[in-house]
Amino acid sequence: MSMYEPSEDELQARLGWFVQLRWVFLLVLTLLIVFAIKGFNLKLPLFPILLIACMVLVYNCVFYLLHKVFFAQHTPSPQNLRVEANLQIGLDLLALVFMVYFSGGIENPFLFFAVFHMILGSILLTGHDIWYQAIFCVMLASILVGLSWFAIIPNYHIEGFTPKGVWYNVPFLIAVMVSFTAIILLTIYMTNSISRSLHRRGKDLFDLTLQLEKKGEELEAANEGLLRQQNLLIQTEKLVSLGNLSAGIAHELNSPLTGILNFSHFIKDGCPDQDQVQKDIDIVIRETERCKKIIKGLLDFARQSQPEKKYDDIISLLKKTLNLVIHHKDFLNIKFIKSFPDDFPKIMFDTDQIQQVFMNLIVNAQQAMIEGGRITISAIHREEQHVLDIVFEDTGPGIRQEEIQKIFDPFYPTKDMGTGLGLSISLGIIENHGGKLIVESHEGMGAVFVVRLPVQ
Repeated sequence: MSMYEPSEDELQARLGWFVQLRWVFLLVLTLLIVFAIKGFNLKLPLFPILLIACMVLVYNCVFYLLHKVFFAQHTPSPQNLRVEANLQIGLDLLALVFMVYFSGGIENPFLFFAVFHMILGSILLTGHDIWYQAIFCVMLASILVGLSWFAIIPNYHIEGFTPKGVWYNVPFLIAVMVSFTAIILLTIYMTNSISRSLHRRGKDLFDLTLQLEKKGEELEAANEGLLRQQNLLIQTEKLVSLGNLSAGIAHELNSPLTGILNFSHFIKDGCPDQDQVQKDIDIVIRETERCKKIIKGLLDFARQSQPEKKYDDIISLLKKTLNLVIHHKDFLNIKFIKSFPDDFPKIMFDTDQIQQVFMNLIVNAQQAMIEGGRITISAIHREEQHVLDIVFEDTGPGIRQEEIQKIFDPFYPTKDMGTGLGLSISLGIIENHGGKLIVESHEGMGAVFVVRLPVQ
């Protein structure tokens, strides 16, 4: 069965940790000796026990200096680390067996503390070394029992802890040694199995992490490619928009300028009919005003500034805007239906810019209904979406579906004499407020424009 072998860095770190753990063992051992003597009045041979403790202290200091001084300046080879690991475990087992011998021998249950060394050994040692250490441990315990049973070495009986004579009770000795051996071997097997399982899962997790990192790099590269493509598309769209804008400007200005030029030449060449001259001059003035209007719209479109927002009552602004147009001669055949709630919340907006949007939408609705009609204006607070909707609905001819996506483009007029900039300017204003300008329409069924603004 294959075994998990830690890397060099792992083994070196674990050996250093084992050295630190041995300091704790020495402290606990001292406390146990004091507790056994004072608490249970046990008579223990203190000199050999303390001598063994001093030996453990000495070789632990050697290992400590080895890690702190020598390994800090020289990188140990895998073979050196393996030798050190076996040496640490072997010395500890020797110290444990001798400590147990002088404190009751096989009568002392601390003999089974060797199990902890087997667990630590399974973590530290590689290959089959831990099994060799297990054999070494069982041999030491067997030699101890054999020498004591044959009276080659003296027995250190603990008075009052176990009955006398257990050293010569063969069934007891066999039971203890079989149990000890079985526990040692079973501990190593289980620890190795757990270590292999954890290592396998750790390796799978590491492989998965590498795969995720690779996928992340691929996604990052793909995202950079998409960003480059997006920037390219944006630049292309800007160029297309600039071309469309230039074409729109040329088209819009060409017609009135041509009229101005033709009628100016006509006047220059002389015309006997003064009434006709007056009519031509009126046409020149009208076309000049049209050019002025187009240029003003262009300036408004180009100079869209960031809104200077403040908390205000948008319903009050809507009412003021309606009062400006409701009595105008162009609106005499228009019926207004208003639906404004009383508890409408105040929001942040630029008063002048939003009033310009309202005016554009109201005038557009009126110009779509030259023969008269109805304009319904309502306000809705959508609390779940944290937005306010100002809805403008007319009974005009509506907008064809193929035109709905184009009506916000610069110089796409929705009426014969318009510049085609009003809705573009309105859309820019609303978007600068963090809102949306929504249009819904079916040809022959009127149009609905929704100004949607966020509630802060």
